[in-house]
Amino acid sequence: MNSIFLVLKREYLTRVKKKSFLLTTILTPLIFPAIIFTIVYFATREKESRSDEILVIDESGLFSNAFDITSFQFTYIDEDVAEAKKNFGDKGAFGLLYLPDVDVQPDKIQFDGFEFYSKTNASMGSLSSMERAIRGRLEDLKLDRSGLDKEVIDNLKVSVSLNSFNITDAGESKKSNSKLSFAIGYGTGFLIYMFIFVYGSQIMQSVLDEKTSRIVEVIVSSVRPFNLMLGKVLGVGAVGFTQLLIWFVLIGVLSTAGLTIMSGGGSDAIMEAASQQVPAEAVEMTQQQVAAAEIQEMIASVPVVKILACFLFFFLGAYFLYGALYAAIGSAVDSIQDAQQFMFPIILPILAAIMSMFFVLEDPNGGLAVTLSLIPFTSPIIMMARIPFGVPDWQLALSMVLLIAGFIGTIWMAGRVYRIGILMYGAKVNWKTISKWFTMKV
Repeated sequence: MNSIFLVLKREYLTRVKKKSFLLTTILTPLIFPAIIFTIVYFATREKESRSDEILVIDESGLFSNAFDITSFQFTYIDEDVAEAKKNFGDKGAFGLLYLPDVDVQPDKIQFDGFEFYSKTNASMGSLSSMERAIRGRLEDLKLDRSGLDKEVIDNLKVSVSLNSFNITDAGESKKSNSKLSFAIGYGTGFLIYMFIFVYGSQIMQSVLDEKTSRIVEVIVSSVRPFNLMLGKVLGVGAVGFTQLLIWFVLIGVLSTAGLTIMSGGGSDAIMEAASQQVPAEAVEMTQQQVAAAEIQEMIASVPVVKILACFLFFFLGAYFLYGALYAAIGSAVDSIQDAQQFMFPIILPILAAIMSMFFVLEDPNGGLAVTLSLIPFTSPIIMMARIPFGVPDWQLALSMVLLIAGFIGTIWMAGRVYRIGILMYGAKVNWKTISKWFTMKV
């Protein structure tokens, strides 16, 4: 046990004392929001400032001034369609929109023949905007020719806002927010996915470095191979755990500071609006205080403590499960290139989980979601995607138990490979060779 702790301590301190670790840990919570903000800012700014020209051939004459799309300038021309298709690029236009002569009858529903030509594919949003503009003009024309009063029709339209609530076991209602649950589920699942690759690769590289430099031959003379592997896995895992805790503290401090600044001293009113679920408009507050109250109300709608606790558990469980496998691969090969053939079966469940997450977020209580959240190789990502929406306690407990059993099993299997592979040099290793190492005695 003492040897495991010594290896753990060495792996932990070696990484934590690096300047790169400190910079990454402190700057990451700041860099990622800054990158996202910069991308959104420039993308929005470019979209607003850019105005590509689209030539319009309107054979019916019914669609003049029908298009009001910010990113495009529509120029109506009177040319032959065949000639316009050949020449619109030479005129510097992005595309050509052809609107055929249509017969607008009150009982006609389907209108065809509208075409858009461009050198490159237009975005889905742009095409949808043009379709909406065409559909809106046709609906207005049908309404005018039907003899109905447009104002009366408009007054028949209504706007509905559906508020969702969760009912607790005690019968109390608590406001829920599906959009926030979706964002948290995706974010936490993706973080675990990312950490598995980052820290798993660190373990494999550490094992390979010691093996190729022959340092491991000296180490195993005083430390059992299994203890050495377990110490490495625990040491690198402790680094990741430390990094996560620091991030949680930084994000908590920055969020609290931001809400305090937004509240402008009106924290009592904000807390009243948020905790008692009083509409922000019902309490006398400034616009910034209203925004702060809405943010606090959103945060109060999800079980933050439960999500953080489960995230730490599933992060550690996923790390131990996959980290041991990465260590086994590192011990079995002599170079990173040789390791590639063994990587795919390991990363396949992770990829399956991340690809299934979108379907799980759409139906967090469906059969696919429940099944994948119980399988140890996919449960860390899928269960974290489900937790913000609410998961039955028995499913969460069963998933945790199965994950513990899973990483204990993988650590045992990895230990059987590690004890042989760490001292094997120059041998051509394949899956058949590795299978023999399970029963080989040393």
